[in-house]
Amino acid sequence: MNVYDDVLDPTVVSHSITGHFTTRAELELLVIRTNILSIYHLETILSPRSNTSSSQLETIEDATVTTSKQAKLFLINEFKLNGKVQDIASIPLGNSSSLECILLSTGTAKLSILNFDPSINSFETLSLHYYEEKFKDISLVSLAKKSQLRMDPLNRCLLMFNNDVMALLPLHSNNEDEEEEEEDENEEDEVLDNYEANLSKTSPNKRIKYNNNQFEGKSKIFNINKLHEDVKNISDIQFLNNFNKPTIAVLYQPTLTWAGNVQLNPLPTHFMIFTLDILSENSTNNANHTTENNNNDLNLIIIAKLKELAWDWFKIIPISNGCVVIGNNEIAYIDNTGVLQSIILLNSFADKNLKKTRIIDESKFQIFFNENVTHVWSPSTSKNKTTEDDETLLLMDAQSNLYYVRLEAEGRLLTKFDIINLPIVNDVLRENCNPTCISRLDSNATNSTMDLFIGFLSGDSLVVRLNNLKSAIDTRDEHSESNEHTQLNGFDEEDEDNLYSDDEVDVEDARSKRDMETIIHTVQPFDIEYLTSLKNIGPITSLTVGKVSSLDLNVKGLQNPNKNEFSIVTTSGNSTGSHLNVIQQTVQPIVEKALKFISVTQIWNLKIKNKDKYLVTTDSTKSKSDIYDIDNNFSLHKEGRLRRDATTVYIAMFGDGKRVVQITTNHLYLFDTNFRRLTAIKFDFEVVHVSVMDPYILITVSRGDIKIYELDATHKRKLFRVDLPDILKEMVITSGVILKSNMCNEFLNPSDDSDEEHLLFTFVTADNQIIFFTRQHNDRIFQLNGVDQLKESLFVSTYQLPDEVIPDPSIKQVMINKIGQNNKEEYLTILTFGGEIYQYKKSSSRHSRFFKSITRSGLAITGAPNNAYAKGVSSIERVMHYISDYNGYSVIFITGSVPYMLIREDDSVPRIFQFANLSIVSMARWGKNSIMCVDNLKNARIYGLDHANIYYGNKLSIRKIKISDSLEDYMTLTKITYHEKTQMFLVSYAKETEYDALGEDDERIVGYDEDVPHAKSFQSGVLLINPLTWNVIDSKTFGKNTLVNDMRSMLIQVNSKARRKREYIIAGVTHIGTEDLPPTGAFHIYDITEVVPEPGKPDTNYRLKEVFKEEVRGIVSTVCEISGRFLVNQSQKVMVRDAQEDNSVVPVAFLDIPVFINDAKSFGDFLILGDAMQGLHFIGFDAEPYRMINLGKSVTKFETVSVEFVVNGGDLYFALTDRNNILHVLKYAPDELNSLSGQKLVHCSSFNLFSGNSSLLLLPKNEEFEDTKNAPLTFQTIGGQVDGSIFKVIPLREDTYRRLYVIQQHMNDKEPQLGGLNPRMERLSNEYYQLCHVMRPMLDFNIIRRFSELPIDRRTRVAKRAGQRAHYEIWRDMINVEFSLRSLRAND
Repeated sequence: MNVYDDVLDPTVVSHSITGHFTTRAELELLVIRTNILSIYHLETILSPRSNTSSSQLETIEDATVTTSKQAKLFLINEFKLNGKVQDIASIPLGNSSSLECILLSTGTAKLSILNFDPSINSFETLSLHYYEEKFKDISLVSLAKKSQLRMDPLNRCLLMFNNDVMALLPLHSNNEDEEEEEEDENEEDEVLDNYEANLSKTSPNKRIKYNNNQFEGKSKIFNINKLHEDVKNISDIQFLNNFNKPTIAVLYQPTLTWAGNVQLNPLPTHFMIFTLDILSENSTNNANHTTENNNNDLNLIIIAKLKELAWDWFKIIPISNGCVVIGNNEIAYIDNTGVLQSIILLNSFADKNLKKTRIIDESKFQIFFNENVTHVWSPSTSKNKTTEDDETLLLMDAQSNLYYVRLEAEGRLLTKFDIINLPIVNDVLRENCNPTCISRLDSNATNSTMDLFIGFLSGDSLVVRLNNLKSAIDTRDEHSESNEHTQLNGFDEEDEDNLYSDDEVDVEDARSKRDMETIIHTVQPFDIEYLTSLKNIGPITSLTVGKVSSLDLNVKGLQNPNKNEFSIVTTSGNSTGSHLNVIQQTVQPIVEKALKFISVTQIWNLKIKNKDKYLVTTDSTKSKSDIYDIDNNFSLHKEGRLRRDATTVYIAMFGDGKRVVQITTNHLYLFDTNFRRLTAIKFDFEVVHVSVMDPYILITVSRGDIKIYELDATHKRKLFRVDLPDILKEMVITSGVILKSNMCNEFLNPSDDSDEEHLLFTFVTADNQIIFFTRQHNDRIFQLNGVDQLKESLFVSTYQLPDEVIPDPSIKQVMINKIGQNNKEEYLTILTFGGEIYQYKKSSSRHSRFFKSITRSGLAITGAPNNAYAKGVSSIERVMHYISDYNGYSVIFITGSVPYMLIREDDSVPRIFQFANLSIVSMARWGKNSIMCVDNLKNARIYGLDHANIYYGNKLSIRKIKISDSLEDYMTLTKITYHEKTQMFLVSYAKETEYDALGEDDERIVGYDEDVPHAKSFQSGVLLINPLTWNVIDSKTFGKNTLVNDMRSMLIQVNSKARRKREYIIAGVTHIGTEDLPPTGAFHIYDITEVVPEPGKPDTNYRLKEVFKEEVRGIVSTVCEISGRFLVNQSQKVMVRDAQEDNSVVPVAFLDIPVFINDAKSFGDFLILGDAMQGLHFIGFDAEPYRMINLGKSVTKFETVSVEFVVNGGDLYFALTDRNNILHVLKYAPDELNSLSGQKLVHCSSFNLFSGNSSLLLLPKNEEFEDTKNAPLTFQTIGGQVDGSIFKVIPLREDTYRRLYVIQQHMNDKEPQLGGLNPRMERLSNEYYQLCHVMRPMLDFNIIRRFSELPIDRRTRVAKRAGQRAHYEIWRDMINVEFSLRSLRAND
């Protein structure tokens, strides 16, 4: 009974495309991060050129010497799907004014076609295609985890293939000439094939019936050998360009071959080209036909077939008149007629036995391509034959090296085919590796300059500009000889008559002649211009918890606002771009100044001439107010007639900064800047709310009345009463605000399309309606329809008084303002009396509409209705404050016992973060971009926003820490641990080095060749890092060919009698050797000792001291603390050792295991071991006598990656992640009959993760509604993943689980799912489903959280399904899950 929730959303961009998805006004970039779909607009800004050389400036087209175009990615929309996106494509609907449809490939073989609907501000599902079951029926092998999606260049069809099966889906464009197929098009199609309808039963997004206006035909599924009997073991399939009918190229191997058996089958790869007749009668038969009856279903023509190609070819890249085939060691060009025209040998391992063709030997460059190679191709932009052909193909390898493939042809004949490694002179790509996708962002006006978006597995996703690309490449010809690297079977390249000749020539003589020539390669240095980026912290390799923001007890003389906080610290990235990330539970502000007051409940700052002049305070408990002179060291300002003997409700500058208005509980006073009283107004009822916007004052009194005053524009000495609409006399108002917006423009000036903002007097009524009117209202009032029920969309209309008004106020405060940094967007923000925060975004196409982000990564839960979270709002009132400039951000603050800040990055949706770890009673703007806050202890602090290397665009704020620098590059950071006593972090690293193959005698092995590229090895070490400065203050380096597999901080018992413990760092190291040598390793024990710091370096006050070291047989894959001892895994043996007072260690217990341990965790005297191939072992450790007792093990043989305990009261659960990206939960249940007294661990659930897990960590769990002093300690488990996300698994009580299960069932079955995805299938469908407890699956809080975004009436109906008082309890359950990590910021 556990629930899964995301702590951080994914950050690794896996796919990207460009198109017009939500608007035709601008080109949009669509990116996928695992299951998050984001749409961006690239905003171009002119700014001074900073990093382009003068030689480049002379040739850049459409640019000036003094300015450069820079760009910024602005988020347009974001959606969170319930499944992992495997591939993506786009197709137009038909006419040029329509938006493009998005094709999402999810799961093993599912396809969703989506189209954006502006009326609901979301995507609607046009059709669903579920191919998985049919693929399984006709496939002769097991299906791969994901299928490949391919689109025809002219959008005539698409195909999806998985191993030996393929699905073909014809597409029909409305503007297509289909005279011959008119009869077929008029036939009425069926809804969906049986296997497709299977998914529709669990989703309300039913597929629309096809008709003659639909753009798709019927799916056709067949085995891949229907193309040709020889086709099997597919490497790649691609559609080719410039064909009248859809034409595919297939790269395959009839007999699978790899480097180990290539001698038996030296040239195993084949290549074929097929033209598909998708509109013929036979090709549109129903896909439900069995394979035996499908012999004549597919009409195709074989255009060409090539045999005897290199074994390592794996990818096809279509270009204008052919395709480029990528291999590990070669690249080749094959034209559209199937002629292999040329091959480039990339390295010394290239196949020299290839068939006769033009061979270009570039093996001296030692270029290697693997499966991670990405590309971008731009067709020629020349419009006539006289213009130079600028067709461009760029390749990027796993190390982010950029290659230009030269493609120049005369007709069908390729005259120039070459690959050039672009020498990038700056460090734009230095910290990036493993590219995942490349998309071109600019229009294809010219290929000389290109704007590219590049996604990386490691490193931020970048938007870069390639300036003057063609000029940099042309310099190669100017400095190279004509025949330096090109030979045609011994003849010069110009001898085109012999291009396809079968005559035998002496290739060896030609090559020896070539080797005698001097080869000179010079290419002009190439500069890539950095434009912008999307933050990425993936892949996360390890994580720990430690103090970062709370290291200083006091800041500026007062208590640290982040006192007692612990942060999650991770190691992320690969190679040079590896870094640390600090995931903070709260915002860590910069304390600029601190003050202490004796009596204060609210503060205001009065600015005169844009300078902070006076600080006004009030104490409502003593009915007094004070004013302080800021310039005079905050001394009391005793002059003037400011009302000091009453509680000030509001005070502000007024009248263009020449007047001061003070509103007390029952008076309004108008002063000049010297506080001379100009006028006064008395109220009969107490003032409860005030809003001021020059020249108007809006006052709400306790009886529910409102009063609006306007300042005399001439002398600014009098206030005039503004006439209100008559209908307001019959209404009860709870709060009001004056704002500016254009949401009523279509009602005020229907013929005017202007975006001019009008001043609106806005009110919240007792029946939760939001109404507003203008200054010249003519008794006309507008309202936001649907806001009383918090519906998904709101729209403006003329207000109609209801027949019956039932006062039940829940909306406390509303704001409509712009939030963001450079790209500010307008949002409606609602604060309820229960502390909930709801937000609506104003429609970009129609200003009178607002949309809730229900299908997006919504705001965090901050409160609950029906007094379900009373302690969150009872002690200190929650009030929203809009700050237009907080260090460059427009944000909203919410005061209270737990204050919040609502902030929005340009590339993300708005996020809510807890602001520090202190309460905020009142706040005011300070200076240009700071704020002053007062806590419940009457301490005032001036806060600035720290945004240096901090990103506020995820669920928690992320600080990026670079450890390496230009002098020392530690490359990949592998493990991190925290030393609690000294509050230091220790990080292990792995530098990549050339592998030196040494034998047992430390001499190089026989056959070692120094002239060929060598494999890579590692040299590891340990770094001691001070989190105050994040400097490396000490380090230990191990020898070559070493790798730190694990490193942990442990409390080790050094005196068994006194039971005295000491905190040590234990690192497990593996020595990398040849396969002929037995594996060896070592473990090192370090202590951290305090020393005298170096002069000028106060942070160097600790050093690493090696206590013990032992070389062992077998690899040391993991280390773990167990009952004051430590465990070391040595290949197939686990050994527990005891530390002695003389710094020696003694083995005390051991256990044999099947393979080796990937991960080990302990809890008290219990231990779990995750075997790499044999699953999980549950072990008990006993110290009297020393022994290890096998208590139980998993029945299923999991390929374990990480393990951790999941403790739920007195029950022991175990979390395990495997290499198939599945999270398993097992239970030790000796009382269950089928567990054989606990020897078999009960398999509770298997939950599909959308990414690979790298580590799990056990943490205490916060119980929001229980007294933690008396309640037993509860725990939760967090995990880091390859895509940059972090998740948590929380155990639940029985009653909580049942309530949340009912909510999840409703959200799955009754609420619409984006893309028609079935959340239950995406998370639970796997090979272990039948082994689990089907009726008690793991819950997904991402689904359950959507309950809080439902309209109030639907929320109530759903909650009743779980019981009469369930609505109250469900909110408390959700808050407990949402706030579980608050255990990391415990208060005193």
